[in-house]
Amino acid sequence: MKTKIALKYGLISGCMIVSSWFILLGFEDNPDFALAEILGYAIMIAALSAVFVGIKRIRDENGSLSFKEAFLNGLGITLVASTIYVIGWMIYMPNFAPDFVDKYTASQVELIEQMDIENEEKLEQINDINEWMETYKQPHIMVAMTFVEIFPVGLIVTLISALILKRK
Repeated sequence: MKTKIALKYGLISGCMIVSSWFILLGFEDNPDFALAEILGYAIMIAALSAVFVGIKRIRDENGSLSFKEAFLNGLGITLVASTIYVIGWMIYMPNFAPDFVDKYTASQVELIEQMDIENEEKLEQINDINEWMETYKQPHIMVAMTFVEIFPVGLIVTLISALILKRK
């Protein structure tokens, strides 16, 4: 794996995503967070295009690239981007969105209350979301869940990029 390229393109990707949070800050007032989630994942995919660019750069320098080499280099870029994403969230949330958990919980409770289901089931789901969000406040859980938001997306981008860019 080319560490310098993984660091460079991973940093570019991670910083693009983290900086987008400041742009999306106003969209969090959407009652169900749907628009922020859609925009967030669209930006994540766009920023993770750095995986493709990084792999292509290696292929262009070497003239050839196996699927395994492309995949491992893309994985390195994805890991760096994911790490930046997690660190960024752990800094961003308490400083710029300290009420995120409360707002998100309220939006989910509102969605549950609008569902056409029995009151007992609504109460059960509301209790579940409240318990989950209390668990999410624990730093190690927050780190793990934040990593799980981005890493699978980066893994898919890595697989597609490696398939497209491999060259014997």
